[in-house]
Amino acid sequence: MESLGLDPATLDEATLAQLVEQYLPLAAAEADRWLESLDPATLPLAVIPRGECEEKFGCPYSTRCQINPPPVRHACFVTDCDDAKCRQCPEVFSEIASRLIFKSWCSYVCIQTGISPPPVVAVGIGFITYFGGKFSGVICLPP
Repeated sequence: MESLGLDPATLDEATLAQLVEQYLPLAAAEADRWLESLDPATLPLAVIPRGECEEKFGCPYSTRCQINPPPVRHACFVTDCDDAKCRQCPEVFSEIASRLIFKSWCSYVCIQTGISPPPVVAVGIGFITYFGGKFSGVICLPP
């Protein structure tokens, strides 16, 4: 948005919708490519929720997958969060996310409920928007 000379604090919804329509396909493709590059073997086996993510960034402590949910009953717990300058994200996505739409991001590990020990059935990411601080997500992928 800075390169376009726009201030997120004064952006109207029509302009936002136009920018989302223009940049979201590229951002989504970059995010998909990044998520596909993750090695599930490097994911932690234990789910250790981070309550401070709810307090500091507004990430729900627990939620469910909204996009691409696993085919079983599940619960997702916030495991990491930060401002939208997603340092581990692809550069293009990080730039778009941090200046256009999102104020912060929240990552989740989702477990199957109703069985013990509960297996990890998905990993996901959600975002807090600049507009109204609304939570968007969780977008999930199999582990």
